Amino acid sequence: MPELPEVETIRKDLEKEIVGLTILDFKTEWPKKVFPSEKEVKRRIIGATIKSIERRAKLLIFHLSNNYKIIFHLKISGQLLIRCKGNPSDKYTHHVFGLSKGKQLRFADLRKFGYIKVISETEKDKELEKFGPEPLSQELNPQKFYEIIKNRKKPIKLVLMDQGIIAGVGNIYANESLFLAHIHPERKANNLSEEKAVTLYKKIEQVLKEGLEFRGASDNNYVDAYGEKGRYQEHFRVYGKRDKPCPKCGTTLKYNKVGGRGTVFCPKCQK
Repeated sequence: MPELPEVETIRKDLEKEIVGLTILDFKTEWPKKVFPSEKEVKRRIIGATIKSIERRAKLLIFHLSNNYKIIFHLKISGQLLIRCKGNPSDKYTHHVFGLSKGKQLRFADLRKFGYIKVISETEKDKELEKFGPEPLSQELNPQKFYEIIKNRKKPIKLVLMDQGIIAGVGNIYANESLFLAHIHPERKANNLSEEKAVTLYKKIEQVLKEGLEFRGASDNNYVDAYGEKGRYQEHFRVYGKRDKPCPKCGTTLKYNKVGGRGTVFCPKCQK
């Protein structure tokens, strides 16, 4: 699933390409993932101009000139692609927004889990209140991070991936930051000292910034808004490297599932 760096990369691409354009039409082949309904979505968005694009956690939010908001969640395999009308079709495209200046926004999704919602400002506030603060924002710093996790008894990896606690971090960046912080993914969050928690927070910031620098990780279906792969997968230390030697000590990396998510770690470095 695209995480903070991937979704933010897409947001920046879209901001450059489609802010200021008007939505001329909307077509969908998968209306069950369009809310509140295909008919109502068309009524709310056609003729409106895209004023700005925001990211919150793993969501993209289009602010329209008529005060409605379009929320996109890419889920596991969703892709938002900028195309020109008449460009060759993209595989697994289920929703298409026709825009002014001959452009299109295509929502392709192999697994069909991604969704589109068109909602009011009040509904948007309710939608976003379920998310915790984000790294790389003024909402969070090392000390606040420690305060958030210090009384939680779940494994630290599950805490990092719980969007209601810390927003934007998923499996890739949790694996990488825990490795850099020398913390076992199954260690209870409340067992971390303040010093260790501060170290972990700094490593989370580090890997997220790396992800942004390399325009995301394309180990699976992620591509940017131009359909190009990111390059962060070329710099993974442990994610996806089960049974490979640890890049720090040479010990064979182990694989386990934590909360149902595949987790790779070094049994020697991570305690």
